[in-house]
Formats: sequence, structure tokens, C-alpha cells
Amino acid sequence: MLKLKLTIAILFSTLIATQSEAANLYKYTDDQGREIVSSRVPAEFVKNGYQILNERGQVIEEVARSLSADELAAQSDEINARRLEEEARIAQEEADTMLLRLYRSPEEVIRRRDSTISELDGQGTVLASLLEDAEEKLAELEQRVVSSQNAGNAVPANLITQVEDATVERDRLSRQLTRINNEKQAAIITAQKNIDRLKELLSLE
Repeated sequence: MLKLKLTIAILFSTLIATQSEAANLYKYTDDQGREIVSSRVPAEFVKNGYQILNERGQVIEEVARSLSADELAAQSDEINARRLEEEARIAQEEADTMLLRLYRSPEEVIRRRDSTISELDGQGTVLASLLEDAEEKLAELEQRVVSSQNAGNAVPANLITQVEDATVERDRLSRQLTRINNEKQAAIITAQKNIDRLKELLSLE
């Protein structure tokens, strides 16, 4: 008897659910832009999106249309742009926090800049002097090579080695001097950026 009651209850519930589902209608748009209400949505129009209506014609669920490839790409670009914007905002906040820890006023930035430039100028002066000596030594060695060739003699192997070594040393010193000059310019630019930003953060004119 109990099994019979359970079976009847299950059948009754299934019938109600089936009737409920059967009562649902669908509103969709066809390729001509017309709104159609039907008991089903043709497969070719599912991409346009549709609404599920109850037996009273009320919208109980809305299924969005499928996005085109261009729309998906634009959506992806927008998401990436928002992500990059948020990363930039966080990076700026971290930079501002560090800047305020390092300096209490623009004057401190100026003093630090001047100290750095003075130190780099000192290194540059030494390198410039060493580079001048290296160039003179290389010129002397190259002149010896020319003199040997003009005299019709073979250039000694050790002289060729000396020229090669002197050239390497000249180039090394030249690169170091260029690096020092680049660091000076970078220090000036960075200091000015820090000064301008610090004024903003401290609300200074």
C-alpha cells in the first residue's frame, strides 16, 4: 500500500512538472528582427537570445544572445585594459608610499640628486682621464704599426697583440664613461619626477 502511494505521488509530481514545462513559452527574435512567441526556439535563432515566459506571459528567465567574435575580442580587450589600469594604480600607490618614506620634502630630493651627480662627476673625471691615456697609448701603438709597414717590415706579433689589447681597454673605458653620463641624466630625470610627485602628494605649490 505504501509503495502504491509513493508511486502515485511520484507520477503526480512528474505530471505537474511536465505540465508546468509545457506551459512555458519562448519569445525570440528571428532574422528579420520580428519577435516570435512559441513553444520552442528554433536552433538557428538561439544565438539571438530569448526569454522564457510562464503561462501568464510573464518573463521568468532571460537567456542572453551569443556574442560575436568581434564582441568577444572587444570584451577581452576591455577586461585586459581594466586589469592593466588596476595594476598601474596599485604600482603608483606602492611608488608613492616608498617616495614618502624616503623623502619628507622636495628639498631632500634635490640634495640627494646633487650628491649623486657629484659622485658620478668624480667617477666621470677619473674615467675621462684614463680614456685619454688609453687613446694616446693606442695612437702610439698604431703609429708604430704604420712605421713598421712603411719600412717594409713585418709587424711584430707582440705589437699586434698590444694594439688589440689597447683597443679593448679604450672601448671598455669609453663604455664606462657613457654609462656614467647616462646615469647622470637618469638621476636628473628621476629626481624631477620625484619632486613633482612629492609636491602633489604634499599638496605643495
